[in-house]
Amino acid sequence: MNWAVAGLVYAAVYAAAIAALGHQPYARLLLGNAALLLPPLATLVAIVRRRRDWTGRQSVFFAAIAGWAALWFGGQLAWAAVEIGRGEPLPWFHSFILLQLCGSALPFVALVAWPHKGVRAETAMTAAIDIAVLVFLIGFLYWSLIIAPGMDPAHASFALRSLALIGPTVRATSAAGLLLASIAARQNPWATVYRRIAAGMALAFGLLILLSLSTYFGSYQTGSMTDTGWMLPFFFAAWAAADAPASAIETRSILAAPARHASPMLLYAALLTVAVVGYGLHYVAPLGPTIDRMRDVATAFTLVAGIALVMIRLHVEQRAGDRANDRVRLLATACEHAAELMLVTHGHRIVYANDAFCRAIGYSREELSAFTPDQFVAPESRADLGPLRDRIRSRHTIRATTMMARRDGTTFPAAWSAAPILDAQGRVREVVAVIRDMTEDMRLREQLVRSERLSAIGELVSGVAHEMNNPLQSIIGSLDVMLNHPVDPGTRIDLERARREAGRAGRIIRNLLTFALRSPDERLLVDLNEIVQAAVNVRAYELEMAGIAIREEYAPNLPLVLANREAIQQIVANLIVNAQQALNGRIGLLTVRTFLSDAQAALEVRDDGPGVAPHIASRIFEPFVTTKPDVSGTGLGLSLSFGIANSHGGTLELVPTDVGACFRLVLPGAGFPGPSQPVVP
Repeated sequence: MNWAVAGLVYAAVYAAAIAALGHQPYARLLLGNAALLLPPLATLVAIVRRRRDWTGRQSVFFAAIAGWAALWFGGQLAWAAVEIGRGEPLPWFHSFILLQLCGSALPFVALVAWPHKGVRAETAMTAAIDIAVLVFLIGFLYWSLIIAPGMDPAHASFALRSLALIGPTVRATSAAGLLLASIAARQNPWATVYRRIAAGMALAFGLLILLSLSTYFGSYQTGSMTDTGWMLPFFFAAWAAADAPASAIETRSILAAPARHASPMLLYAALLTVAVVGYGLHYVAPLGPTIDRMRDVATAFTLVAGIALVMIRLHVEQRAGDRANDRVRLLATACEHAAELMLVTHGHRIVYANDAFCRAIGYSREELSAFTPDQFVAPESRADLGPLRDRIRSRHTIRATTMMARRDGTTFPAAWSAAPILDAQGRVREVVAVIRDMTEDMRLREQLVRSERLSAIGELVSGVAHEMNNPLQSIIGSLDVMLNHPVDPGTRIDLERARREAGRAGRIIRNLLTFALRSPDERLLVDLNEIVQAAVNVRAYELEMAGIAIREEYAPNLPLVLANREAIQQIVANLIVNAQQALNGRIGLLTVRTFLSDAQAALEVRDDGPGVAPHIASRIFEPFVTTKPDVSGTGLGLSLSFGIANSHGGTLELVPTDVGACFRLVLPGAGFPGPSQPVVP
């Protein structure tokens, strides 16, 4: 339904009816009072129908418009009762006129809510109080300038002139304010709302100029055609409400700037105006002792009530600020306890970093203020920052992976996302970055890739070993037969060399089959401490002869593991032998340590030798990869150990260390506690 068209039709029908009644004053009086009651109901109906579509300040705006219609309806109802019921024509200076006068100012005062700037639910109550205070103070000014002078017959003409001037002025001011608001809203759909209400006010201004002139010259009576100046604005307001945009769902997000409350300076200025007008009129336009005393009392009451309302407004604003601060503190606490690295930047400055970021980078919060965010990006990744900055400036959330630099010069891979915080004008104020250290993820990924690769190699090796084993056994058998017959010494030497190499090849194939099978059959509940101690005891004498000291650290209450004892002992023996060979005859230290790791039994074998070269570390568990300088090793020891650990549901990994090499074996606990005291070596 187009309420504007309905209003124009209503006004035209009313004008035609008034013209038809001609010189029938009482009939026109009845028709005029009845017709003036209906237009505000159009505004109320349109707003009530859509009341659930608006929230926050947008709801406050239309509540003020509905208040205008409701106040006008109440005032007009009282006017009609006096004119028709009491037979008192044109009761301009009764107190109920304040309802209509205050209501007429509401379309302009409603702009305090600025609905085109969003819902802003946190400040809606503040806006509502601001509107209520302003209407209250405007009511006092109307009373001082119109009602109070009208109570004195000697000043009634002055009051009537004031009313004739103020009525059209209020409409003109509302129309101008709404038009300026539509310009400020630009392409926002709320600009149409402002323009429609402004159009109704502009029509009212033109018609009320004529009404004011007829009032001034004493020719106006209720039921005049100029009454349409009071009717049309309500239909245009209903038109605006019917098509106004619904409120968007407002979420409290870190991406949105915190709500900013309006300054109460407008209210302070209004209170100052009340004091100046209320007490100034006592000297500029005295109305006699009785009315002047009433005006002084009304001024004092208005100031006290206005100050009380302003204090309530400030209290509401403080409560809203406290709630916002509580959310900020809650968010800050969550950030401090988060595992992710969090950073907030403003321009090229770091304004916040959580503890996890400070620990990862190696700087304190105080030291971070001397750095720009770019300085924590490794040089090899800085070239990627330009396009990312451009996307941030265009208000997009970005995700990327870069290398970050620590204080000690080391780097680590980081997956991060950054989002802008926007102010009320949509400009980027700060940028929030959430960073995840990918070091552990990359290690687990490499471990998974290595495990899959070894699994594939194991399947291949199994088939190759089976295929090679049969012809190799034939060669060995043939060599044994030839060695049992008399041959010349030179030939025997060659045959014996061939037999040794064939035997070595057979051992390699058996090791390959062991690597491929991986999973021993017999598994029992065993104590890892006891297995490790037994393996160390077997190698203790040889280690002592090689000048290698042994440090043993056994954790108490280590959980039992479900495992094949011989297979786990083979892993421990391989790790000890590797450490011994890494020291290569030098005097050194071998540390064997067991400990509890998340309800799992763990073992570390560490030496202080030369360590594992970086280019070998990623392939250390692959078959035939060895760090030994000679050809005595097969390169299968760690591969076999890795396969055994996997078959037991555990892990075997090379742990980065500053000195030497450290291998860590972790086996899942079976849910049963081990001995209460550590094994004493």
